[in-house]
Amino acid sequence: MRAGALTVGAVMAAVLLAGCGGGTGDGGSKSPRPKGGSASATSAKETRLSRGTVRRNVRAAAAAGGFDRVVDRAGTPARCRVIAAVPTDDVPKAAALAKVVADLKGRGWEQVFRKPEDGGVTWLFTKVNWGLYVFTTAPSKEDPDGLRFTFSGQRLDCPNAPATASP
Repeated sequence: MRAGALTVGAVMAAVLLAGCGGGTGDGGSKSPRPKGGSASATSAKETRLSRGTVRRNVRAAAAAGGFDRVVDRAGTPARCRVIAAVPTDDVPKAAALAKVVADLKGRGWEQVFRKPEDGGVTWLFTKVNWGLYVFTTAPSKEDPDGLRFTFSGQRLDCPNAPATASP
């Protein structure tokens, strides 16, 4: 599981720091960085999200998918990161995940990409000053009891953004 967390953290950091990512299904590429807007068109509250707001969005999206338990995995509260796991016995059903994704989109999160991989799926969303990965993983021989459904968010404008996930 530690290798998986490092891989996801490294991928997340690379995408967020490099500003590249897969397309939204059209084969194109889009930056995961938030779009700029004029100060007059956007209120101060909309130009930055707090960690608490992101956590509430994650919990609400999980609940929309029928997941009633979300476990904070970030340990000591970090103002620039949100890591939450949804305990499941197996990879969540596609219909439940579709509800999670729809809820995030309804809350203003923009889907940057969706990528199926090794029996799971990874999405990247952005909203204002945050990037949020939502990913599922299939059970493996190396990690049969590992997490199957995780949210991992990083504040894009954080002055101390980590380059990789900590073990």
